[in-house]
Amino acid sequence: MALSQERIGQIALQALQNKMEQDGIRLNPKELKRQIHNEAKSLGIPAHELAEFAKLIYRSAFDKTIAELESI
Repeated sequence: MALSQERIGQIALQALQNKMEQDGIRLNPKELKRQIHNEAKSLGIPAHELAEFAKLIYRSAFDKTIAELESI
């Protein structure tokens, strides 16, 4: 059974979130902005689209961290 593009995107998103949670997240704004611009150029997509995607990923990681802290 072939995966739909939507399902591939969902799996990729979960895999990325898990990797970021395991590896940690750097919160240096200047470094992050530079990385987004460089990665967007490498992928051939607009930087603003990658920035929106990054905001979703970072927000999800932040929400999970806060939920863990609130359970203490």
